[in-house]
Amino acid sequence: MHSLIPTSTSTQQKLNRGKRFYIHCSANAFVVMIACYYCLVINIPFIHGSFSAITSLASFSWLFLFSVPLLLLCLLIIFFSMVSVRWLLKPLNYFLLVISSAVLYGTLNYGVVFDYSMIQNTFETDSSEALSYLNPQLIGFLLLFCALPVFVLSKIKIHFTRPHQEVLSRIKLVVACLALIALVVTNFYADYAATGRNNRILKKEIIPFQYLSSGYKYMRDQLLYTNMEFKNIDAAPILIAPNTSSVTVIVIGETARAENFAYQGYKRNTNLYTQKHGVTYFNNVASCGTATAVSVPCIFSLQTQTNFDRLEADSQQNLIDLAQHAGSDVLWVDNNSGCKDVCTRVVTIDIPTTKTTLCDGKYCFDEALLAPLKHKLANLTQANTVIVLHMMGSHGPTYFKRYPEQFKQFTPTCDRSDIQNCSFDELVNTYDNTIAYSDFVNAQVIEQLKTLPNNIDKQFLYVSDHGESLGEGGAYLHGFPYSFAPSTQTHVPLYMWADEHNQRITNTCLANLDTNAARSHNNIFHTLLNLIGINSKTYQASLDLLASCQTTPSEIQL
Repeated sequence: MHSLIPTSTSTQQKLNRGKRFYIHCSANAFVVMIACYYCLVINIPFIHGSFSAITSLASFSWLFLFSVPLLLLCLLIIFFSMVSVRWLLKPLNYFLLVISSAVLYGTLNYGVVFDYSMIQNTFETDSSEALSYLNPQLIGFLLLFCALPVFVLSKIKIHFTRPHQEVLSRIKLVVACLALIALVVTNFYADYAATGRNNRILKKEIIPFQYLSSGYKYMRDQLLYTNMEFKNIDAAPILIAPNTSSVTVIVIGETARAENFAYQGYKRNTNLYTQKHGVTYFNNVASCGTATAVSVPCIFSLQTQTNFDRLEADSQQNLIDLAQHAGSDVLWVDNNSGCKDVCTRVVTIDIPTTKTTLCDGKYCFDEALLAPLKHKLANLTQANTVIVLHMMGSHGPTYFKRYPEQFKQFTPTCDRSDIQNCSFDELVNTYDNTIAYSDFVNAQVIEQLKTLPNNIDKQFLYVSDHGESLGEGGAYLHGFPYSFAPSTQTHVPLYMWADEHNQRITNTCLANLDTNAARSHNNIFHTLLNLIGINSKTYQASLDLLASCQTTPSEIQL
């Protein structure tokens, strides 16, 4: 039947051009097309890693090799078929493309794996830290792998049939994929089992399955398990010598790896400033995690690395709580992205980032920690004082913003956030400058402690939360799954100092400690109980680095 309304030739041509501009397809075709894009483009790291793992074997089947992308494609088709609801299909894919392209960028450029810990780290990252990753390369990457695909998707017209026909059509597609999967598994089960067992990291690189699974677990924990009953691990901790004046300063470093410490035998003197104070350095210390969100709560928790649970740790007393409960005057000073709920129940000072000589409006150099420390030391109100300084340290990727210009000792440097585009030497030079600057700040902390009267016991402990990768093996930054993380991310520096007049922790005893034995963040909780001078039923002498330095060990061990 002809239209009763006349249409001009030019108008009809415009309508025809508009129709030609769209891609018309069925829902099944759309699902297959999206799955192919994810398989061949978004999952390049997984395909490359799988091919590398298989071809490195002494012998392998070419059919097995090429079954990998086929198996992945089938899994992706099944996934997108399950979410191919008429009004949800395109909006969901817009959302997934944005997230997946960002994940792909992180994996390709930094080697990052988006497991539970990385998802947690992402959600707890502040805006300043997030913006530090923004650079022209990231913008260009997102335009190519996110904006362009989203534009193409917007030009696709999906033709849906009747609901029961769509369901039947989708079932046929899924069954066909399941049949192919069964065929692949039947013929290559042993090969997949062996390859997966020897390359456990591979399954964590599959996009979007890995980040969706980790994201679900993180959101589940945040929404369902946040109201756990608070637990007192010790209802009656006490100070061993409540009438003896004592000041303990704990410095939590950020992203400092042991390999770049002169104390560790590094070729450069990155510890020039603290060396003159005769600190006691421990050579073989492992971190609890590879990200601040895990390591900082773990350091102050009674839990150990193998059984650490962040939700449980947040729902019970930590070392800081015990110190305050025992009678210590506790202060936390933060120049980082927060204390990760460790300091929730104690007095806290967050260094303001307002523009000054030490701050640029987003970040502050760690010297900004010294003023509140000086003020506190000049106004001690209780016999026993505990001060925690949380450094910005060597936080990447903008390492060049972590130290003042006068501390630019090692050159040339990498003065950009897309660190993968700097030479290895430039990146290491910049990172070493951050280590040397942190050492300067720590030396200033010790200098301030030395100004206190001799009748006050003064002790200092520095430990980094985790290490950092600087491009070794294509890995950058940190946050890798602990079981797969390189030692650069888990081997951390730890050193202590006590003044020569200290009544409990003598320099002679510190000098005679076994500093080469394997240690970890597990030791910090019990060592600090001793260092501060707290009598608690939670104390374990076997985990105390200073157990041999107690003047009266029996007073601590219950």
